[in-house]
Amino acid sequence: MFLEFISRNWIVLLALVGVAAVVIYLTITRQWLKVREFAYQAMLLAERTFGDQDGRIKFDFVVRIVYKYFPSWLKRFITEEQLRHLIQEWYDLAKDFLDDGLINSSV
Repeated sequence: MFLEFISRNWIVLLALVGVAAVVIYLTITRQWLKVREFAYQAMLLAERTFGDQDGRIKFDFVVRIVYKYFPSWLKRFITEEQLRHLIQEWYDLAKDFLDDGLINSSV
């Protein structure tokens, strides 16, 4: 039964192992920290550049800049849509921290 499952789904399992390997690699080498720091810098740049314009314009700008910064091999594993979700999470964390100096969901 187990071997039959593996033989039928080997491509999916291989893809999952690949994604896990990339996440582990990025965690070990602290690449996510660099990407997040770059995203925060892009957020500040967007705020300064676009000022009072629509937040969607700023958000799209940040996503495009950060995704362009990704190495080509990483783009195979992380789509622009997945990056959008990550950047939104990072923005929410930063906003939460800036309101009272704590990450406590107070925003």
